[in-house]
Amino acid sequence: MEGTQRATDALAQDWILVVLLAALGLLGWVNIVSPKKWRLITRSFFSFRLGRQSLRDELNLQDRTFIILLVAASVSVSLFAFQLAMRAGAVPGGPGEWGRFFAVAVALLVVQVLALRLLGLLFQADGGLSEYLYTLLLLHVMLGICLLPLSASIAWPHRIAWRSWALWTGLVVVAAITLFRWIRAVWLGLSEGVPLRYVFIYLCALEILPVGLALHHVLRLIPDPSHPI
Repeated sequence: MEGTQRATDALAQDWILVVLLAALGLLGWVNIVSPKKWRLITRSFFSFRLGRQSLRDELNLQDRTFIILLVAASVSVSLFAFQLAMRAGAVPGGPGEWGRFFAVAVALLVVQVLALRLLGLLFQADGGLSEYLYTLLLLHVMLGICLLPLSASIAWPHRIAWRSWALWTGLVVVAAITLFRWIRAVWLGLSEGVPLRYVFIYLCALEILPVGLALHHVLRLIPDPSHPI
């Protein structure tokens, strides 16, 4: 009817498209400047150990392309988490609210990096911590890449019926990559001669406990796929 306003789709607002395009733009820039990074990510994802050459020459936190990949991944991960929370009605829409999710995602990544560095200093030994640090970062990048098309499908207007299934798929991807990261942590620790009990203490204190608390909160937000909105 003339004069009647259409309901605004909170998950398909223009600013979400801008965020998605920004993440794609960052990935595209890396592809132009350093296309070999994709080979590194693919090879590292399917290998339980990173090669010495990768650690020495190809992985560097001062490498701007690697930093850009981490930023793009954090944009993607935080957008998916924001969409999940907004789909469940736990947070209001708006770029400012997503900005909080992005800040938390970056902060968590920084805390994990600092925690691994601190453990190396406390024990005065590497024990595979440097390799696991870059494994963690590379898997974070892979997670962001995997979640990006799912976030795009959630934000696609007039495809509301896809959203619950896309959110469930994204949660499965998050769980699978997180479990894979823990398995690699155990494998790496044992390969470096670290006692299994120390590996499990690290996983329980700095990985499993925080994820368990987050999962408990997320399960309360999961929408019913049989009732899409």
